[in-house]
Amino acid sequence: MNEFEYTWGEYDVECTVDYTYDPGEPDQWYDQNGDPGTPGYGPCAEINAVWAIFKDRLGKDISVDIIDLVDTDEIEAEILESYE
Repeated sequence: MNEFEYTWGEYDVECTVDYTYDPGEPDQWYDQNGDPGTPGYGPCAEINAVWAIFKDRLGKDISVDIIDLVDTDEIEAEILESYE
């Protein structure tokens, strides 16, 4: 699993994104034996968790998974851009 640092929202919340990266596969026009090949696919990043540190009511730091609150498409685009 890989990690990516991400800044979220208008309050600039620093987050750590846990993700897996797949570099994709190029098109293959023909197999080695001459059969038709397979279409390739582009790279992708699967976001598994987005961790942010917040304070609880006692003032202690707690790590919270905020994946349901963030735009994972935007984060995925930034991750893929970092591999270019």
